[in-house]
Amino acid sequence: MLKLGNLIEEDIFLLDFDSLNDIHSWQENYKFHLINNEFKSFKIGIPFRLKNELIGLADQFIDSSEIKGSSFIYLDVTSDTKLRTLIESNQPEIKDKKVFLLPQKNVKYTKFSSDFWDLNLLGYEINVLKCDGMKECQSTPKTINKYLLKGAKIGFTGSNKHSFGLLHKRRITQLFQENLIDFWITETINQRDSSYLQEIKLKTELLISVLKK
Repeated sequence: MLKLGNLIEEDIFLLDFDSLNDIHSWQENYKFHLINNEFKSFKIGIPFRLKNELIGLADQFIDSSEIKGSSFIYLDVTSDTKLRTLIESNQPEIKDKKVFLLPQKNVKYTKFSSDFWDLNLLGYEINVLKCDGMKECQSTPKTINKYLLKGAKIGFTGSNKHSFGLLHKRRITQLFQENLIDFWITETINQRDSSYLQEIKLKTELLISVLKK
């Protein structure tokens, strides 16, 4: 059977504050995840607010890995964020005009719709991380279309930790079939977590289904 790394070009994992609490555990778990799933390359996302604490850990992991790796900085977005100001004031963290944004759960599209369009016209590639973690996208999945129409790229985890309810798998499958998911993000790397296998299985099944068409 094909492994997830044979179906996804590159694994993406976001470090966060929890990673500071158990430095060695995330490194061991993530190494196992990459090897066991036969990924050819990976990217580690580092939150701008914790850049000083985490960038060294990420670089250490990348340098020690036999698998090709790189890192990027992502910016947290709250309902009070002025998106264009946030991006323009953090130019040193933005490479090749690719912007990575992680919205909080309560962020709504209408708050940033005009900024998304303006930034697209200015040549920025906006990547919305963990879109399935946003309440608005869970309750009204058609909202995702609005981000796409403004030129944004959408990243999903597929994890039941960001649940669409009882119809979680069906909803994720529908969104995938409608081409509303541009890239996948790994949410869970702890193999002892029941969500880990469910997340791997869902993504693998969806991606294999495309090959069978």
